[in-house]
Amino acid sequence: MAFLRAIIVAFIVTGVLDLITKRTSKKTDSIDKFVVRAPIDFAALGAIGMVVVIGILIFCEIDGTVIPELVMVIFFMVGIFPGFLLMIAPIEGVWDVIVDDDDITVVKAFVYRRHWKFSKITYGKMKRGGMKVYVEGRTRKAFFVDAMCEHFSNFMERMEKEGKEVIYPEGMEPYTEEEMDVEEEQAED
Repeated sequence: MAFLRAIIVAFIVTGVLDLITKRTSKKTDSIDKFVVRAPIDFAALGAIGMVVVIGILIFCEIDGTVIPELVMVIFFMVGIFPGFLLMIAPIEGVWDVIVDDDDITVVKAFVYRRHWKFSKITYGKMKRGGMKVYVEGRTRKAFFVDAMCEHFSNFMERMEKEGKEVIYPEGMEPYTEEEMDVEEEQAED
């Protein structure tokens, strides 16, 4: 029962933090000052998962069913942990890429911070889930910008404005104006 109480408290606390994050987050079209952060939709998915987990645990508690330890460990790894991670993802400081003019600050897990300059970016490499960003003096990626996060489009626009090269894998290249015009004409016919 103590385990169930801890899950319910974690669910409520992260839910309140997500609501506060939603109320304080600002949408911006600026390409000079913005924050790339996980969308609040992630928290909703995590909340759905956590409600299912809490419901199953309450049902087992009421029914008097004892859950074996191995099943509980698997249940934790498959249901509880991913749901909790989804719920905390949109909270400020969990995973942010903060762009403030030429300064870029990458924040992970509230404590890990790395600072970069936009002017030092050499190129970006698009991958399946987002863009790996490389800076001068490093052969490994400096940081990753997730394409599902809010303000990713601002980051892409800023890369284009600054004239930074973005390398696309074969078959993932963006449409050119001519290709978009041809598709529009075909859609009208």
